[in-house]
Amino acid sequence: MGETIELLRNNVGFSWKGLIIFLLPMLPNVLFFIFKDPNGNMSAANNHFVLDIVEHGSQVIFATLLIFMVSRKDSPVLCGYTILMLILLLAYYGLWIGYFTIGADFIMLMAMAVLPVIYFILGEIWLHNILAVIPTAIFGIVHIIITYMDYH
Repeated sequence: MGETIELLRNNVGFSWKGLIIFLLPMLPNVLFFIFKDPNGNMSAANNHFVLDIVEHGSQVIFATLLIFMVSRKDSPVLCGYTILMLILLLAYYGLWIGYFTIGADFIMLMAMAVLPVIYFILGEIWLHNILAVIPTAIFGIVHIIITYMDYH
């Protein structure tokens, strides 16, 4: 029980690592502001307003916790978590390259919904920010459901 309580003890502050973890998967979204979406015809009508609220609300909560909750424990830069995060991030970027060059299919879009969620959870575990895992898991589940509803 004491170890669980210790995992939840974080200081309010600013985490550069948390900010970087949050921003890196967001970089490909900049492409939508630069280029026309080559798969724009795949978009579905938005018929999941409540799910959108849960998705974006949980995203704001996990991003806030990731960036502004700082663990008292050290997080080594090079470790298993960061290596796996790098692999997931590169795979995610590869999917985005495929999305803009060869087009997207349902499997690709589902992978694009799943990979960043796993990446975020690994980042939160790496930073000993276990409290942030809960809203990230909620975000992930809802994000995957919305992706499935929109593109299946």
